[in-house]
Amino acid sequence: GAMLASLLKDRRSPLKAALLDQRLIAGLGNIYVSEALWRAGLSPLREAGTIAGSTKKAKQQSEDLAQAIRSVIADAIAAGGSSLRDYVHTDGSLGYFQHSFAVYDREGESCPKPGCRGHIERIVQSGRSTFYCRTCQR
Repeated sequence: GAMLASLLKDRRSPLKAALLDQRLIAGLGNIYVSEALWRAGLSPLREAGTIAGSTKKAKQQSEDLAQAIRSVIADAIAAGGSSLRDYVHTDGSLGYFQHSFAVYDREGESCPKPGCRGHIERIVQSGRSTFYCRTCQR
C-alpha cells in the first residue's frame, strides 16, 4: 500500500490511467486494472493522487488497492490467465480467468457485490474500455 501510494503521489491523472502507465507499474493490463479497482471499491475516474494522502482513509484505500491488484493477479495465474478472442497458451489451451470477471465485459449486468444495486457501465478512457460500477466504486 505505501509503495503504491508513493508511486501515485501528486498524480492528477485518472486512477485507471495511472495504473496502466507502465513507467509506474509494469505489467498491469486493462482487464486486471478494471477488476482490481472494482475489488478495492475505487472509481477508475478518481484522481490517482487522492489515494496517496496521509489520512487514514487514503492509506486504507491504497492498501486495499494494492491487495486487490495482488489478488487479481494471483487469481488470474491460478486460472491460467484470460482468453479473449484469439489469445491461447503456447500449447493451444485457453485460460479461464475470464469466467471470473466481476466487471470486465459485463456492461449492463447487475453489480456482483453483495448489497450493491448498481449496474456495470462501460466508458472509454484513453481509448480503452473501462468497466465499473458507479454505485459501489467511489
